[in-house]
Parts: sequence; structure tokens; C-alpha cells
Amino acid sequence: MLIASSVFATLVATGLPQLSRLRVPYAVMGASRQIAAAIGSARQRAIAQNTSYRVRFDTGAKTYTVERQNGGNWVQDQAPQKLASGLSFGDIPANPVINANGTLAAAVTIPVMGTAAHTRTVAVNVLGQTSIN
Repeated sequence: MLIASSVFATLVATGLPQLSRLRVPYAVMGASRQIAAAIGSARQRAIAQNTSYRVRFDTGAKTYTVERQNGGNWVQDQAPQKLASGLSFGDIPANPVINANGTLAAAVTIPVMGTAAHTRTVAVNVLGQTSIN
């Protein structure tokens, strides 16, 4: 019994680091889907409430926040969402601003990166449609 327990403990100790590496692609894909859903939700709210919305990305804090325009100011509409541990944003040239008709002034790409070259890009075109590449 002691030998079997020590063999099992050795296998678990060598296998746990591998399991954490296997989690990264799923975490990147999950975060990309959450960002695409937040942009889609902001688009629906912009159309329904006839006001502009944006999704603001803070690359340093690794968070994103849905905000609505209220009299020329941006007001937080939802609590900031934090990326999972080990993930980060790539270079985001501009935050997507969704007009009251559901369109954007310019297309935006949001890269979500993990370790070991696992990257997904959330692309939002000018019509407000999102895709994950």
C-alpha cells in the first residue's frame, strides 16, 4: 500500500504542471468568447436605449468595462471584468465605440494572449459583428 501511494504521488507531482499548460488554450478561448459577448451585449443595449456604448480595455490592469454615454461623459454600465490568471491583452489601438444604431466608426481587433503562443483575436467590424480568430 505504501509503495502504491508513493507511485501515485509521484505521478500526480509530475502530471500537475502538464495540466496547467493544457488549461491555457481553453482559458484564452473562454476569455475571447466573454469579450465578444460583452461587445454584443453593449451593441444590443446601444440600439435599445438609443445611446452610444463602448467597451473600455485597461491593458495594464487586464480588465474590460462596458460603459454608456451620458451627456458627453462615459458612465460605467457594468462592473469591470478581469481576465483569467496568466492571460493578457495585446495591443488594442482603440476601444470599440458602438453608436446608437449599432455600428462602429472603425473596425477594432482585440488580441487575447496566453502563455506558449496561445492567442485569439476578437474582431469587431463596422457593422458591430464580432468574430474570433
